[in-house]
Amino acid sequence: MVKNILYPTDLGLYGTYVLQNVMELAEHYDANVMVIHVVEPLGVFADAVLETYVPPDMIGELRSYGMPAVMEAIRQQVVEAFEDEVMDCSADVSRIIDVQVLRGNPSDVILEQCKRIQADMVVMGSHCADSDNPSLLGSTVSKVLQLANVPVYMIPIAYTQQYAQKMATLPLSRS
Repeated sequence: MVKNILYPTDLGLYGTYVLQNVMELAEHYDANVMVIHVVEPLGVFADAVLETYVPPDMIGELRSYGMPAVMEAIRQQVVEAFEDEVMDCSADVSRIIDVQVLRGNPSDVILEQCKRIQADMVVMGSHCADSDNPSLLGSTVSKVLQLANVPVYMIPIAYTQQYAQKMATLPLSRS
């Protein structure tokens, strides 16, 4: 029985399309939806810039106090973007129990949250919208498919991209 659905989103171009599927599944199963957006840790370059240009005492402050503020600002942006997506697909928002922004490797965070919330299903896109090769699975969904201990419902983004490209090339009819 499906009661908890985990929906990891990258807020990409096809987020509304994926959200429609998530909400239809939630309605069908009478399930709750937990939404997460994962922010990857700062890379080596960003750390080097901090080390070079920011005094050591300020780096500690940034990591202790600045990052939580940045994460909350990102969360607010995610919530606003998500509210727009929900309006676009006229979904029943009462099924969404929480929206969280978390730091870490996306696939690892998704798998951890799946266990933490006792998800019965993960619903995610096949890869990020700006993927270089839309015919291949993204690394995040690939790892989640291989390691999740619950069913993973994958929405094919490649088909959506091809459809959008095809629609963009059609001439507009004038009535």
